[in-house]
Amino acid sequence: MKAACFIGIAFSALLHAQATPPAAIPRFDIVSVKRCTPATARGGDSSPGRLSIGCGCLAGDDNTGIIQVAYNRYAGGYFTSARVIPIEGVPDWVHAESFDIEAKAEGHPSITMMQGPMMQAILEDRFKLKIHRETRQGPVYELVSGKGASKLKPFQPGHCTPNPPGRPSPPLAAGERYCRGMASPRGLDIEAGTPGTVAALLGMILDRPVIDKTGLTGLFEIRLRFSPDDSPERRSAVDPSAPAAAPLDAPGIFQAIQEQLGLKLVPAKGPVDVLVIDHIEKPSENE
Repeated sequence: MKAACFIGIAFSALLHAQATPPAAIPRFDIVSVKRCTPATARGGDSSPGRLSIGCGCLAGDDNTGIIQVAYNRYAGGYFTSARVIPIEGVPDWVHAESFDIEAKAEGHPSITMMQGPMMQAILEDRFKLKIHRETRQGPVYELVSGKGASKLKPFQPGHCTPNPPGRPSPPLAAGERYCRGMASPRGLDIEAGTPGTVAALLGMILDRPVIDKTGLTGLFEIRLRFSPDDSPERRSAVDPSAPAAAPLDAPGIFQAIQEQLGLKLVPAKGPVDVLVIDHIEKPSENE
């Protein structure tokens, strides 16, 4: 399974974002960027109008980190994508160093706006980052319907408000909350998601992107449980020809998807999004 470097997210994708993008992107009035050391390392604690990353990596070996969040996950100022996409052109120092980033803005821009477009401004100003996005053909898994009927449970409205990625969050009435979704090394828990949501979260776990080819529409409540030992990454690291270790309490991920969801993962070639770093420098000192 992949390790993770997400800011305060660990190995999860929380499928909710309480943000709608304003007409113009706000900017930070005060920005502090410092290199982290073992003595100064700390966690972040952001709130609307105040960004506190703590000791965060720009881009980890697993492609997660500040750059992934700013240019993909919250690129639109709201929850834009659940997928983790590769980052190329990363200098060694980017993997090796972490940074404590603190910033304040007038008003109360949302956390997703600050970690997305407003963080892009910090990276481009203080790190001189130049980056672009490409789409290429590469190895993927296609998520397809199995031989029988789908086992996905339709979403029952009432206990939470759906908030699919790719568009601003709908407003909440008093007492309401957004539906949640989470991926972990042992499964998925999605309160209201599409097969595309499942594909995006599985792509965080597996060794290649997952593309929804089920043709299924609507929202579903999804609970998937599998053994973390059954992943292509883990098997190839030990012995590519060896069978997966027998799980003690759950089937492997491929078997679990078929048995519990009535879906199937099929290796294929397909479009793969990539973030390419054209230029990046170590940050300027605080002024």
